[in-house]
Amino acid sequence: MHGPYTKLRLTVGLVTLLYLCGCQSMNREELAWQALHVMDVAQTLNAASDPCYVESAWLTQRLIGEQPRHEEVLAWGVATAVIHMLVSRALEARGAPEWLQRTWSVTTISHTAYALASNHNEGIRMWGDNDPRDCRR
Repeated sequence: MHGPYTKLRLTVGLVTLLYLCGCQSMNREELAWQALHVMDVAQTLNAASDPCYVESAWLTQRLIGEQPRHEEVLAWGVATAVIHMLVSRALEARGAPEWLQRTWSVTTISHTAYALASNHNEGIRMWGDNDPRDCRR
């Protein structure tokens, strides 16, 4: 499954799966997080193809490893998206206070946006070539 459009196909597949799982009925905060998450998954897929990059996020590294395969990245991406959506819907369905729902949304959106910016600063791009790094592997 290697080719010039592999990452793009995988990302489009992930977006399609999310849509089929109910994204069309999401509130704007959940949709914003899901969109940021898809970009994070795209960056992680690109980094996974580059031997000079290792996954450094503490929890993600423990879930998918330092040099994950594309399948592991996609499994992590889909699982995280579904879990986030379920938590968001559970907070709303159980009548959680508005401040708690907002805190969940603001915190997770901010964290994912920070991860995207950090990845970009480290040279990881969503599609195309990563910025060249001094590869010590």
